[in-house]
Amino acid sequence: MRTVLVLILLAAPCAVLAQHAGTPHQQAACRPDVLRFCHGIEDDYAVADCLRGHMGRLRRSCRNILEGR
Repeated sequence: MRTVLVLILLAAPCAVLAQHAGTPHQQAACRPDVLRFCHGIEDDYAVADCLRGHMGRLRRSCRNILEGR
């Protein structure tokens, strides 16, 4: 029982980190803009900030994702 609990606790942060990258739809919509404006940034939150900083220059599909449309 203790081993199962340890495995669950170790796996939980990985699942949370995987969610930060966005859904496959969100990734597809924003990948070109991430490569264009935010290349080399590895932290998901920093990428989101970078994209918001370029909001006026983003492709419509990515801008819609960031605006929650």
